[in-house]
Amino acid sequence: MCGIFGFFSSERKITKTELQLSLDAQRHRGPDNAGAAFFNGTSNGYSPAASMPDGEWHSVLAHTRLSIIDLSDAANQPMSSEDGSVWIVYNGEIYNFRDIRKDLLQRGHTFQSATDSEVIIHGYEEWGRDVINHLRGMFAFCLFDRKRNKILLVRDRLGVKPLKYYYDGRTFIFASELKALMHLIPRRMDTDSLNRFLTLKYIPSPNTIIEGVRKLSPSELLELDMKSGSLQKVRYWEPEFYPKSELSFAEAKERFNALLSESVFMRTVSDVPIGVYLSGGMDSSAIVAYLKSNGIDDINTFTIKFDRPGYDESEYARIVANRFNTRHREFRIPELTFDELQNIIDSLDEPFGDPSYIPTYFLSRMTSDHVKVVLSGDGGDEILGGYKRYHIYSRAKILDCLPPMDLGFMNKLPPEINKKSFVGKFQKIAEALSLGYWGAYLLRFNGMSGSFKRFVMNQDMYNSLNRFSIGDLIHNFDESEKIENTIERLVWIDLHTYLPDYILTKTDMALMAHSVEGRNPLVDYRLVEMANSLKPEYKFKNGGKHILKKILEDYLPKDLIYRKKMGFSPPIKYWFRENVPLMHEIFSGSSFVSQDVFDLKRIHQVIDKFQRPEVNVSEQLWLMMVLELWRRKYKV
Repeated sequence: MCGIFGFFSSERKITKTELQLSLDAQRHRGPDNAGAAFFNGTSNGYSPAASMPDGEWHSVLAHTRLSIIDLSDAANQPMSSEDGSVWIVYNGEIYNFRDIRKDLLQRGHTFQSATDSEVIIHGYEEWGRDVINHLRGMFAFCLFDRKRNKILLVRDRLGVKPLKYYYDGRTFIFASELKALMHLIPRRMDTDSLNRFLTLKYIPSPNTIIEGVRKLSPSELLELDMKSGSLQKVRYWEPEFYPKSELSFAEAKERFNALLSESVFMRTVSDVPIGVYLSGGMDSSAIVAYLKSNGIDDINTFTIKFDRPGYDESEYARIVANRFNTRHREFRIPELTFDELQNIIDSLDEPFGDPSYIPTYFLSRMTSDHVKVVLSGDGGDEILGGYKRYHIYSRAKILDCLPPMDLGFMNKLPPEINKKSFVGKFQKIAEALSLGYWGAYLLRFNGMSGSFKRFVMNQDMYNSLNRFSIGDLIHNFDESEKIENTIERLVWIDLHTYLPDYILTKTDMALMAHSVEGRNPLVDYRLVEMANSLKPEYKFKNGGKHILKKILEDYLPKDLIYRKKMGFSPPIKYWFRENVPLMHEIFSGSSFVSQDVFDLKRIHQVIDKFQRPEVNVSEQLWLMMVLELWRRKYKV
């Protein structure tokens, strides 16, 4: 894993100091090496960051490297073709790069390193933009084609690796993280993104919290013609659900088993130690089982412990670790001090409101002392219908026949912060129905209801918020109407929103904050394509993940496979109730910077009401903490 950066402008230059700030902002993504390439007319040159020349430049590529494959200096980036006409900065892993390399060698290409990044360069020379269709892995990269004077940005199919960019028609800047752009662009908060963050707890692609900065969406290619200044964006892959496979269940089980085994084994390619995040759940346990079945005996596993009953899965992780004789380590979360909370917020690229980021952050920090690569089970529930909510919503499909509810009368009611009260429940249901059946699905884990926002926000800011629909969030949402099965349509929604922008974003931020590479065998695009092609009953029978459960009966005890799903929710309610002084310290008038968004007196009222056992506003408090501390850090 790495951090990538690029600056191209027809009217301004980037200074050495500015470039160094961008590299430093992403150093956690690549602590092993850093370098830059400078372009001036027909000449260009690479420089290690440590000996970067003084100067100012219109065109620069830069890279911070986490060394995983080919640890030699030959693998440092930015990297170029032999004649210097094609340059790349790349973040990710191409798991089939050795097969592609072999093909390219037979076609006459020569290589200077053993890296997957060089394979992309030669693949582009051979196939042009179609090189993307040869790549199986996770990636975000930029190719600078100097002969055609074009820049290509590409993001992987499922959105495992991040990529942000800014373009005002004259200056084009991109980076793995928003942090690397902040000192180069206007810092204006985007109010639509703010509203989506407070509502959904994350900001869906292509928006970011900063006005004018966009995320490259999953499976998207962006091409900038530097001569004309025109941008072209295309999607090179979509999660299709048709045609359906005619395989019998036994045949489908055999093929899915083989493909998942291959996907896990491909992700063991590394020149450094690897490990597995083991929760004791089905997906992470499956990864350990497949590693063992592929002949890998030296397996590191890691899990986080919670002290409160109902949250801790460590005993199940221990059972799996003992069964497969892994080198298992358990970690406990340290005390949530103000400094620790600030460290957590500092690691965020932009505001992110899922409280499970807290244990993920600490698990990543503790894991980094032992390995540089970690496999996780992210994605299994999304592709195979493993969430209970899929089955609940499928039974409520009749609601799709109802017209969206008019919310005009809701603003005449007093705002209610307690979602469990009668009024709170009524307001939540009404808000969901106002978005229609499919839009209501987006609010299943909503952070702040409209009523809560009306209570706690600055009135001018609240009045400026625009309503959004599911069509606003998902490109070409009407295409999903072709999907007949309700659960598959919900899966389609998650593949475009929840999986890339919530689940995969959380894991990537937490791991890369501590210079650890994350790999996700269950979001291999070929596995996703096969899962989508299966008959719905193969996947969704008996609560979901049916085919995987039947496969794993050959690897794991049935009581582990069929136990009740717990999820990864931390006991944030108890943490915050035990740390009321900490909340008052954060929401202090002397340091509070979000007065343009929130009414500080109302926040204190929320904290006071939180002391009542029947009122749980811990996640809403976390959203406000995240935004406040993030804005202090980045002065937005």
